[in-house]
Amino acid sequence: MNLLRLELKKTDVKSYCYAAFAIFVCLLGLTYIFAWVPSLGTADPNAVELFSTYSGIAAMDGAVGLMAFSALASAMGYRYVIKEYSGANAILLFTYPIDRKSVVWAKIKLLLLFISITVLVCAFGGFIVFAITGRMFSLVNDNLQFIDIALAYRNAFVLACLTDGIALCSLRIGFIKKSNSMTVISAILLSMLLVNLAADINQSFTMVLGLSAVILVMGLLLTFNMVRKVERMEI
Repeated sequence: MNLLRLELKKTDVKSYCYAAFAIFVCLLGLTYIFAWVPSLGTADPNAVELFSTYSGIAAMDGAVGLMAFSALASAMGYRYVIKEYSGANAILLFTYPIDRKSVVWAKIKLLLLFISITVLVCAFGGFIVFAITGRMFSLVNDNLQFIDIALAYRNAFVLACLTDGIALCSLRIGFIKKSNSMTVISAILLSMLLVNLAADINQSFTMVLGLSAVILVMGLLLTFNMVRKVERMEI
């Protein structure tokens, strides 16, 4: 816990907070656009049905958010984990009188904590803002019920776990060549493969939940492997 506090003091996350806020604003704006789709006479019937409910709009918004936050998480992971173990930065870290594994895990915990909270706040918070305005201005041809709010929170939590898993997997891939582009691109590709399933989370929740658990566990296993690599690195 002390290492986590020290990493939090050492790490400047302001720029990533600004990026997360920008994603939040964009996703909220996209939510209102989704709600506008049914009013278009030429809209696809399936799209009209999907965007006519609060749960459908929230699912689509979460799928887009998955891609955005996966990219943000991978960029942050490169900056605060991979880059720290490249060149002179690694030499400085290895002079600390602290176990190498403990330092790496402190950085990983900080990354996961930031991303998990950010995804939950942006996904669920954005839905609450939209739900309130939707009821006030009758933006959606649907009655907001408690089950819609519960589903939005449940889905946001699962998507946060999925984002964490994608971030950890991309972090290990990027660590191979200490490459920023490889880290970010791998996260984007992984999220693109899962975006359709994430959009269908209301109908395929069990599958999405299981896949999220598998990817998160896989990410943790890959992270254990990366930590061992760091422990064996020579100065």
